[in-house]
Amino acid sequence: MKNLSRKIFCALLCIFMTIGLAACSQSGAEGAYKAGTYKATEKGHNGEIEIQVKFDKDAILEVKPLEHSESAGLGDVAMEKISKEVVEGQTLAVDTVSGATVSSKAILAAIEDCVEQAGGDVAALKAKTGAGDKNQTEEEITTDVVVIGAGGSGLSAATSARQNGAEVIVLEKQATIGGSTALSGGAIGATGTKFQKEQGIEDSKENWMSLWKERQATSNPDSKYPDYNFVDYFMDEAVKTTEWLVDYVGHKYVSIIGFGMDPAERLHFPFSDETTKGGTSLINNIEGFAVGEGVKVLTERPATELIVDEDGNVTGVISEGKNGKLTVHAKKVILAAGGYAKNEELLERFIPEAAGTSELSAAAAGSTGDGMLMAEKVGATFYEDPWVIGLGVASKLEGTASLMMDWSKVYVNGNGERFTNEQIHYAIASNKLLEQDKTWVIIDSTEANEALVQALEGQLSTGEVVKADTFEALAKAMEVPEENFLKTMETYNEGAKNGKDALGKEKEYLVAVEKAPYYALKLYGKTMGTFAGVKTNESFQVLKEDGSIINNLYAVGENANKVLYNQVYMTGSSIQFALTSGRIAGEHAANSLK
Repeated sequence: MKNLSRKIFCALLCIFMTIGLAACSQSGAEGAYKAGTYKATEKGHNGEIEIQVKFDKDAILEVKPLEHSESAGLGDVAMEKISKEVVEGQTLAVDTVSGATVSSKAILAAIEDCVEQAGGDVAALKAKTGAGDKNQTEEEITTDVVVIGAGGSGLSAATSARQNGAEVIVLEKQATIGGSTALSGGAIGATGTKFQKEQGIEDSKENWMSLWKERQATSNPDSKYPDYNFVDYFMDEAVKTTEWLVDYVGHKYVSIIGFGMDPAERLHFPFSDETTKGGTSLINNIEGFAVGEGVKVLTERPATELIVDEDGNVTGVISEGKNGKLTVHAKKVILAAGGYAKNEELLERFIPEAAGTSELSAAAAGSTGDGMLMAEKVGATFYEDPWVIGLGVASKLEGTASLMMDWSKVYVNGNGERFTNEQIHYAIASNKLLEQDKTWVIIDSTEANEALVQALEGQLSTGEVVKADTFEALAKAMEVPEENFLKTMETYNEGAKNGKDALGKEKEYLVAVEKAPYYALKLYGKTMGTFAGVKTNESFQVLKEDGSIINNLYAVGENANKVLYNQVYMTGSSIQFALTSGRIAGEHAANSLK
């Protein structure tokens, strides 16, 4: 009986094993995916992104971007990095690329779509840690000069320090380089350059200085800035930088022109096209040259702490992030980490009037004040009266970018009244809006506004726009005093018809608001950085409150730019200051080692 039971058990075991092996064989034959090539499209930062993903039955073989209009140096970097990590790790648990978050999310969404088309398990891939992930490491290196930040000021500082014989390492916390400079048009202002003279352009420092004083006088009458002696020094050095970029770095200018309310031909523009901003061209030229000369640029290496010896001398920097801990021992440290236009906490602390503007700021994602905070911990003193760099006006709704500098529109505040001539410099426009409790732009349904109206119609539920068939009803929807608003619009429309605006707007931009339905859209001051930073001397060495130098520490760009401004940005000056301060600091740091 026992033998019979044993035979039955063995027979059943064989059956179960056979079934199990067959199931495993079948699973292996089917694989994780339906082999093939799949495509998907998602909306990125600048438009549609089309991704192609190739699978065999067991793996993702290739991720290939097809069509896109993302910014060179930002969106394309995200595509390359994410595509590589997905394939190497066989995972969708991939971090977005800092500075290109919208592009990153679109790329990952398109890859996920392709995985679903191929029958893959999206949830499992999102939970899977990449095979290429490394354990946190600790490393120590030594150099002559370490630069914190790979934007315009940082790369300029690194290039200049290397030119003067120093070994240089640049730490950049983002995955991409360029900072706010890469997001700009790349134009730099300067007067009396050899390039202007070659084109017969007559310009002078005195002309620029006169405009500088006129613009700054429109803001805070109690500010102690600008320091016009420093502005004068900056203007002279700006000429040297403009020519140094071409003569030494190999940069090129394709035009020297004016812009908007600054018609003087002093803006030196680099190459740009539909996919490559002028600022990206500028950054690529400097970075390419610097690396070719031996400068090391390390990305995704956020600086977190300055190293200080027992005598208060800065001797290096610590970087801690997903790539582990890196300690850089250096003889000189240059802070080039940008402003804090993207940091709500610091805006509330230093510029409460601008609280809430970080969401719409055109500053780089890395503009969170890291450099200033590190300097503060080692005894640096901040410039007084910080402010934001204005870039015009903006709304929070899609399809409204045309409003940014549209002088034909009408602005009213929470009291239902116009508070400014809309035909003003973009930086002043930002400041004017920051002075108001609330700002609305009024739009009618004329043919000229057709695209704008279409965009607004799809977003009426957001609370950012209201619609009505009469001005009375619009005032009620806006929750502004009806009498004030009706008088405002009546006065404005009369001025538009007779060509005489009560606030002085030129006839060319006087456009009546008459065709219902009417729309009122919330408007906000748009920024692109901050006027702030730590105090420095003319070599951009960082100062303590008593005016003494913090040994071995420099600050450039937005980490030290308040000295030039009250509250109004001067076109072409921010990038120029970044490059010029970087050039001077890098040269001084390297030469002080000799």
